[in-house]
This record gives sequence, structure tokens and C-alpha cells, in this order.
Amino acid sequence: MKRRWVATIPIMLTLFVVQVWAEQAQTENKQAQPRPPQPRLTFADSVKRSLQRVGATIDESKSAAEMVVSNYSDPRGGKITIVIVNDKRKNMVGFYIYNFGNLKNATNREEIYKYLLSANDAITIGSFFVDTEQDIGYKYFFSNTQPLNQAAFESVYLTMAAVARDRRNEIRQLLGLPAGN
Repeated sequence: MKRRWVATIPIMLTLFVVQVWAEQAQTENKQAQPRPPQPRLTFADSVKRSLQRVGATIDESKSAAEMVVSNYSDPRGGKITIVIVNDKRKNMVGFYIYNFGNLKNATNREEIYKYLLSANDAITIGSFFVDTEQDIGYKYFFSNTQPLNQAAFESVYLTMAAVARDRRNEIRQLLGLPAGN
């Protein structure tokens, strides 16, 4: 009789282990089933989400599928409009700020150009430019082949807002315009 028990115990133990192993495999299969993919955010939706985290507002009336117009209320006062554009052709995303003024009627263009060049040397990201309509702007580009994480987005956005705030009044004074927004 002892021999029977001695032979039966390993068989029962083996059956128990096989049963536990089978249940564990079924549980793993249920967990391993792929979830349906999350819908990919559009450029505008992704930028809007990032802007909300920064505390900016979105001007829906001026925004489009590949362009988001945002307004940032600077803690030091004033409002800064930053336009974010996805250029699919160049694989670039551009941040633009205008409202510095226009060179059309400026009598001291050379002095203003020198100021903008020296400002470009001093700032950490982006550059001032004069467009074909003689408007002064500030821009920054980065490649859209890699997604921009929230920390990098905030760094670019807030740095640009700070540069615009710090340089706007001086540029407007050079143009003979009143300081302010």
C-alpha cells in the first residue's frame, strides 16, 4: 500500500503543476491580447494639448489644420501671439511671432537691421527677420520627423515669449512707435 501512495503522490503533484501552468498560460494570453491602437492626434490637436498645458489660449477662428494661432498672457503683463505652423513639405514646424512693427516708413533701417542682427547673436533660440512686406518677426524651426515632447515644447514656447517680451519695446522705439503690445 505504501508503494501505491509513493507512486500516486508524484503523479498527483505532476497533474497539479500542469493544471496551474495551464491556468497561468491562459491568463497570460488574455493579458497579451493587443489593445486597439489609440487614434493618432492631428498636428493641431497635439499642439493645442501642449498649449493648454503651458496656459496659452487658442484662437480657433484664425487656426487651421496645419496652423495654430495661440495667445500667451505673459506673467509680467501683456499678450503675445505665437503662430505654430506645420510645414509638411519641408518637414519642419515653425514658431512665429509678429507685432514688432514694420520697416516701410522707417528712416533708420540700417540701425534697426544692426539691432536685429545683434539680438540674433544674443538670443538662445530662433532669430529675428524681416519678411517681404517689411514686417519684423521672430521665428524658430525644428524638424517634425521626431515628436516634440511637452518639456521641449514648453522650453521653445516660453523662451520665444520671453525674447519677444524683452525685445519688443526696444524694436518699437527704434521704429518710432509707442511701446507695448
